[in-house]
Amino acid sequence: MAAHRIVNHKKAKILSVLPNFSSFNYIETNFNSTPSIHRCFSVARSFDMKTLIVEDIPATGIIKDEIDEITEFFSDYRCSTIKRLTFWDAQFETVDEIKNIKNEKLIGYAIIKKDQSESSEIDGWHIFEAVFKKYPHKHNCVSKNINFKLKIVGYDFNIDGVLYCQQNQLNKACAQVALRTLIVNHTGKDISYRRINQLAGITPNSGKRPGSGLSVQEIRKILEGVNIPFADFDYTKDQKLRDSHPYHKFIYSGVESGAGAMLGFRLTGPNYPKKEDAPRHIIPFYGHTFNKDTWVPNADMSYFNVGGSVGYIPSASWTSSFIGHDDNFGCNFCVPKGYIKNHQVDYVVELLNEDVKYSGVTAEVLSLYFINSLESYLKGINSNNKWIQRLIRYIRQRRIILRPTFIKKEKYINSLADSKDWDANTEDAELLSVLSRLLPNNIWMVEISFMELFPANERKVGEILLNPYIEVVDPKQDINFELLLLARIPSYYFVYTGNFAKSSPPEFMTIESGIKSHLPVI
Repeated sequence: MAAHRIVNHKKAKILSVLPNFSSFNYIETNFNSTPSIHRCFSVARSFDMKTLIVEDIPATGIIKDEIDEITEFFSDYRCSTIKRLTFWDAQFETVDEIKNIKNEKLIGYAIIKKDQSESSEIDGWHIFEAVFKKYPHKHNCVSKNINFKLKIVGYDFNIDGVLYCQQNQLNKACAQVALRTLIVNHTGKDISYRRINQLAGITPNSGKRPGSGLSVQEIRKILEGVNIPFADFDYTKDQKLRDSHPYHKFIYSGVESGAGAMLGFRLTGPNYPKKEDAPRHIIPFYGHTFNKDTWVPNADMSYFNVGGSVGYIPSASWTSSFIGHDDNFGCNFCVPKGYIKNHQVDYVVELLNEDVKYSGVTAEVLSLYFINSLESYLKGINSNNKWIQRLIRYIRQRRIILRPTFIKKEKYINSLADSKDWDANTEDAELLSVLSRLLPNNIWMVEISFMELFPANERKVGEILLNPYIEVVDPKQDINFELLLLARIPSYYFVYTGNFAKSSPPEFMTIESGIKSHLPVI
């Protein structure tokens, strides 16, 4: 599947892009001012691009497969040119110099195609794919990147990033390219557009053209076909879901856990006075920003939700924007969390990991119930630990912060083994060995923190660990304590031992912990 990235070039040109080179002139002359290509150059400029390599490459691998697929739908289609552009933070003029260029000097790459079909009125460039390395800003949070191997003018390089893809209105629309982005980033394996369309049931004999987009049902078929579990909401089927299940919570959960999310919405404006006539668009998300100085969580609790029933502060409150691609404009955009209004959104899908049975949003809700169930036990603990008393106070004041994320057991155990609390205490190695044997390979981890710890110091007072492989019908109605693997707070672990009924509180076994105060979040 990587043949198009490592295929040998037919010819190559090395360009210095230092002043007075004009990216505008170059793109206008060679690529018809395509906005997505402009975006690639802008991103590269932000990394202090100095050199551009332009290679003409033959059609091979999944690019050749795409050309064959389009030809099956449009007999007059032809692909006249394929170019592989690489952007460099290094100065060189000849091919021989490239062998001495360090891999980290590679900013990114873009493979672009020129598609022509007179019957479809298509004649232009689009980006088949592009990858750029992550911005150095520490508060741009991207949980997962994929390593892509490249052969550039005969030399091997690689780059970590998130695949960007663009529609061509022939064999792929916005939904197909969004799905390819997320599938590749989630599984680490590439997928062809022919395969995506086949999973949706779109073939030359199906009566539907793939460039017209995908329905919700077809998106579900594709995700099921590649064995990616998901949680989704089609808001057009139930308008009340827009407020009871806000889309931004599912995007946050998906990107925080590294699986990703997609958002579908309708266009608005004077050209579309009737909502039902407006076209739809869908974009993928893979990260978020973290604004430690945001005013929103404090104001929401103190000014705008006085006496409200919400019993915690979600960690998503410190997210200002989601990071994603828009195939119309280019890669790596920040979309403000509240910019797209609830009434404009038609569909959201949160991708899940492996065989997970429920969303991170559900894990967050469940953890609150388990924390509240522990409160009476916390009050009965004979301990001088002030952090336990603080936790009780924050639970009562409904001011605890909850941060759900999906994590492998090894990463959780290693984080405890490698961490020291604020007083330099560490966890007992033998206890960690026992936990390692008892916990499943993957867990929903919901970190517990306080307003004064989480944003500025990125620290926590404990976690709720949940079994991700048990079905959850309704977390507010069917509280299954078998989901609770354990709860950790300063000085103690709690393990559920049974006897839960509506008429009596659940019972827990306590295990002493060597960690007495707060730890860094993971």
